[in-house]
Amino acid sequence: MNDDADIIAAARVGFLDEAADMLLQFEQALLVMETSPDDAENLNAAFRAAHTIKGTAGLFGCDAVVAFTHEVETLMEALRSGTLAVTEDIAAALLEGRDQMEALVDEVRTGVSDPGVAERSVQLGQQLRRLYS
Repeated sequence: MNDDADIIAAARVGFLDEAADMLLQFEQALLVMETSPDDAENLNAAFRAAHTIKGTAGLFGCDAVVAFTHEVETLMEALRSGTLAVTEDIAAALLEGRDQMEALVDEVRTGVSDPGVAERSVQLGQQLRRLYS
């Protein structure tokens, strides 16, 4: 019997589908943020999308997704709390972060790791940290 493996495989497909939905929600919220930077509910929606990706990735041991998405989430939290205001640099970095989260989720989907994607996580993570430090 391979019931456990089937359940895990099905849950993993669910994670990948949910991550795709959350990435779309995150992107839509970022686009709204560019024109309505003070929309608190929109900032909350973007944060929740990133938080959901990070949390579900953690359940499946997708450490690269968790580590990078934490950086995005931390910057989003600074915006939500009012510690930082939305700037063009922040909006651009968050859009790049969204693309990077997608690249990391794609690695989970394909099972193929690209050293370039890992290096991009490091570089973009440093850029995000500079924005909220």
